[in-house]
This record gives sequence, C-alpha cells and structure tokens, in this order.
Amino acid sequence: MKPLNGHSGTDGFAVADSLLKTLDLDSLGSLLSLGADVVFLVDQSSVVSQVYCASSDLSEYGLSKTIGRRLQDCVTVESVPKIDSMLSAGTSRHPVRGYQVNHKCSGKPDLPVVYSAYTAKDFPYTIVVGRDLRQQMLDQQRLVQTQMELEADYRELKEAETRYRTAFKVASVAYVMLDGERRTILDANPAASTLLSSTGAPLSGKSIRDLFVRDDRDRVGDAISEARHSPNPVNLDGVRVAKGEPVSLTIRSYRENGITNVLLALWPADQDEESKRQRTERPTGGNAVEIADLPEAALVTDPEGTVLAANTLFLDLIHAPSLTQVLGRNIASWFSNAAIDIRVLYTRLLDEPSVRGFTSTLTDNLSGENAVSISARLNPSSSTIQLIVIPQPTGSDRLTIPSPGVPDQADGFSALVGKVPLKDLIRESLDVIEKICIEAALDQTSNNRAYAAEILGLSRQSLYIKLRRHGLEDYRPGTDRQG
Repeated sequence: MKPLNGHSGTDGFAVADSLLKTLDLDSLGSLLSLGADVVFLVDQSSVVSQVYCASSDLSEYGLSKTIGRRLQDCVTVESVPKIDSMLSAGTSRHPVRGYQVNHKCSGKPDLPVVYSAYTAKDFPYTIVVGRDLRQQMLDQQRLVQTQMELEADYRELKEAETRYRTAFKVASVAYVMLDGERRTILDANPAASTLLSSTGAPLSGKSIRDLFVRDDRDRVGDAISEARHSPNPVNLDGVRVAKGEPVSLTIRSYRENGITNVLLALWPADQDEESKRQRTERPTGGNAVEIADLPEAALVTDPEGTVLAANTLFLDLIHAPSLTQVLGRNIASWFSNAAIDIRVLYTRLLDEPSVRGFTSTLTDNLSGENAVSISARLNPSSSTIQLIVIPQPTGSDRLTIPSPGVPDQADGFSALVGKVPLKDLIRESLDVIEKICIEAALDQTSNNRAYAAEILGLSRQSLYIKLRRHGLEDYRPGTDRQG
C-alpha cells in the first residue's frame, strides 16, 4: 500500500480513530450530519441523547423534541420493530440499504427516513444516521401516477383498436390496405379474402398485381399511383380479379406514420348501389390548394363548421385514414368534449375578422385528447373559415384565475372568456373556492388538521393531499392568503 503523508493506510485509520475520540458529542454529531440529513445519538436504553438536522426543514417535523424519549416512541407503529432490530446488539446482519421508517408528525404527513446504526467499542452511544426520503417518495408517486396514466392510455388504444378491427372484419365490402411503395398487402378483411382468393386464404404479404388478371394489372397499378397523389379517390370499373369475376374499385390514399399508403374498396361490378355509395364525394374547389403547403395542421370550413378542405398535417393530427373521412364532417366532431368552445370561436368570428390563440381540447379518431391552440379567420370573399390548429405541449402552465375579493375580479374573468374553454374556467374556479374553504377551516380550528378535516367532511389523508395540491402544507392561521 502506498504511504500517505509518511503513514501507511492502516496508520491513517488509526490516526482518524484517535482524532474522533477527542471530539465532544456536539462536534461529532455536527461532523456526521455533514454527510447525512439527520443524526441521532442513542444510549443503551434506546433513549435519544442528541439530534442533529442538516436543514431547518427537518426541524419543523419536531425531531428536536425526541431528545429524552425512546426512539421507538418517535416513529409510527409499523416502524417500531425496525427500530428494535436496528438497535439490537444481538442482530448480526442489517439491511445493506438500512431501515426505512416513518416519523409521526402532528399536522403533517409522516416523514419517511432510511436509517443505519453504527456502534464502536468503548463508545457509549449508538450513532443512527438517517437520509430523508421525501423527494424519493414524491418521485415514486409521480412514477406510479405516470405509469397508471400510460396504462389507461394503452387500454383506451387497445379498445379503440379492437373496435376498428371488429368493424373491419365484419364489413360486407372487401377492404384491402396496401403498402403504397411496394404494392404489397398490409391487411385485408375476410370479405376481401373471399372475393379475391379462390381458397379464402389470408392475403397479407401478397402483391396486389397477382390478384388481378394479366390484362388489368397495369390499369390497377396506374390507378394506385394516381390515388397516392390525388386528394380525391380514384374509381375503377370492369376490372377482373384472378378468379375472373369483374369488380369495381375505389382507391383512396391515407397517412400512416408519415407514409402514404392506399386503401382499396372492392365489390362485384353489378352492385350499382354500392358504387353510388362509395363514390359520393364533396367538391373541394380551390380550398385544398390554399392550405396544402402550410407548415401547421389546417382546414377550411363553411360558416356552420362543415369541413371543405384539410391538409395532410391535420389528417396526421386526428389520425384520419384519408381525406374523404374528413370532408363533409362538422369540425365539432373532433371537439366533442369541447363543443361549447367551437361555438364560442365561430360566434367571435362574426364580430372579429380573426381570432388567435384560442385554446381548446381536440379529440382524435382514436379517442385521444390533445390540448391545441386555434387561430382562425373569416374569408369574406368566399364566406369560408380558415383554421390553423397547433398542438400544445402537455404540462402547460395553469390558468391564472382572479382571486376572490380582488379589484376588478369580474373583468379578470371576462378577459379569459373566449380565450380558454369554459370547463377549464369552472375547474380552476372550483380549485380557488376549495382552497379558500380549506384555509377557513384551518383558521377556525387553529390549524388543527384532524378537526379541520372533520368539519370539511374529508378524511385526514384527503385533506393532506389537497393541502399539497394547493401549496398549504406550511399554512399557518393569520398568514396572507394567495388565491
């Protein structure tokens, strides 16, 4: 071992041991607290003799009042056996990560701390070193909450997938989803397998050309190429499948993960009613050209909200398979949970030439909800409304709701109307009222949290959760309220 300052490593430990023995208890505790959040010096009767806290924040939990009491009496009931095991002289093995215990704190949530105990020969105290776990517990709670939200989103996605998959399979019309680049079949419903295959075998992975007679393959290939670059569906009649049966086709392009693929609808050529139903289209006029090159999701509607045109970015935003599934629908279809917002927006456009930064919640075709900001203008020459829809990042700042009692409170609320959804205004206002009620209960009970929970009709745990949500954990009666 390489010497350190003229001493071997073993000599260095001996010197450190001799120096520590010269320290008084206050100095020793202060030294240990430099690397820990809390330090206890416990005598052989498990009575706390000294306490050292690294921060004043921990002192507010009443740890200084543990002096002269048994450490077991300062923790919650389920933590007592852990303290007994930690301080037991007969315990040969201790957990490597220490003992996690909870301290009882009047008027506050329990304080989680992980402790490790150390003893030395001829030293009259057991040194108990603790590390504050509050931040770790908060991180764990956030992780669990995030995991629960992800699982809920995943369940909703699976349920939506099941619904669409069921509709896809039971449809009487043959549908084929085609890779737009390689022209191979991605998926096909049972009706397509029956119509295109003599054996009814699955079609996935097969080339679309192989399912038609040789003379019609080029016609089908040209129609697919045209459909990939056309905003409107391409129709094809009198095409014979490999079995020799004539069929009619409607070919539409759709967006999937930023790639243009193709959806084919096929039915026997003699079904005139199906041909009429599949080929009923609304003209798009020049509106599609106006918004096609915009860098954000955009659409054009008439004054009643019926969609006349939409660009591909809007299709991606709402997860729409093709433009034909958007045209002719009312814009409120994607704001089903915020229909009032859209009515407010269109009403404002009657008085203002344009509206910017209007916030709402968009519901896509997979039932997912996204916060969006909408800018809109009324085109007087064509009597159409042009809208740009911009997704907003999650976790955005909460609304600034005027506090009750402040001057011009009504003006503050009226300034928010039309800029944020009504339901958000109501939700945030209820939060303000809830906070005021909790503060009043704490004032009436002189900050007795248990009594305050009782008069509010809440459990203590629910009250603590609401205190944290409103930032009232350290609230004291008589302090200034902030709404």
